Formats: sequence, structure tokens, C-alpha cells
Amino acid sequence: MLKIVCIPAFNEGQIIEDVIQRCKVHVDKVIVCDDGSTDETFKNAQNAGAEVLKHKKNEGKGAAMKTLFEHVKKIEAKVIVTIDGDGQFLTEEIPKIMKPILDDDVDIVIGYRFDDTTEMPTYRKMGNKMLDKFTNLAAELPFRDTQGGFRAYSKRAITEINCNTKGFGVDAEILVDASTRKLKI
Repeated sequence: MLKIVCIPAFNEGQIIEDVIQRCKVHVDKVIVCDDGSTDETFKNAQNAGAEVLKHKKNEGKGAAMKTLFEHVKKIEAKVIVTIDGDGQFLTEEIPKIMKPILDDDVDIVIGYRFDDTTEMPTYRKMGNKMLDKFTNLAAELPFRDTQGGFRAYSKRAITEINCNTKGFGVDAEILVDASTRKLKI
């Protein structure tokens, strides 16, 4: 069974090749959804050896995630890792985030972005923390980072989760839906 990285990307042409190359060290396949980029994202992702899906116009991160999830449902993968195409996450942590899925312990693993206080501007960090509180209150969830895009999913999780939000709210929507479906997070 394959280990796959899925990357939603919009206008990440300058960094996407590097992100893909760093991901390929840890998995069998990298799939990118170019969400209507107007730069070289599509070409550069192909040059880096990724399978690339393309939206004709920018539809939002949620739409890109939905396209990726629908695509990987057809593939026999043991674990699917999502990582943003902007290079903000440490790809060397992919094995760490995959391990609980590979060990059949859980269905979803959430990467946590806030241990390094210098990486994200304070206003974004505070905004994310407020969104975490609202999401956790609304859905009675106990998670520290409901907005992050660095996650690992089991095949079961990918098969059962529905993504309907087109924008950045998709990350919280996935956790609410997974919780409702009693997936182990």
C-alpha cells in the first residue's frame, strides 16, 4: 500500500519544486492540485515529478482538497499526508505524522504549527488560535490547531470525510466531519 502526499497549491511556482522534492524522500507518490494558479506552479510541480491535477480557475483551498481526496479515494494508499504548498511545514516530520496511521492507531493525525514562535507572524497566530477556540466550542473538539494543513489520514478517513467548504475553513470542517463520523483523531 502506498504512502502519498497531497498538496493543494495556488501560485506557489517559486517554491513548489522544493516542497515536492523534500516530500518525495518520505513517500511513494506526490499529488498536487494546482488551484488555478497564474504562475508556473503546474509546470514546476510536473518538473519535480508530481502528479498534477488542475483547476481552470482559483476555487479555494477547500475545493483543491476535495479534488485531491476524490482522486486518492481511487488509489490503494495506506496513508495520505496533506501539506501546504508554501513550504511552511517541515517535510522531515512526514514520517512522524504518518506513524500512528501506519500503526493502525488512529485515522487522522494533526501536525501542530506553533512550537516555533518565529515562523508565523503574531497576528496570524492569534487569529488561528481564536478560530481554534470557535471551532472547538462549536463542535466540542479538543484540538490545539484546527486550521493547519499538515495532517495524515487513513484510507478510511479519506473515504468517509466530506469536504464542502471551498475556502480555508476546510481544515476545521474536516475535523468536525471526522468527529461526527467517530473517526479516531
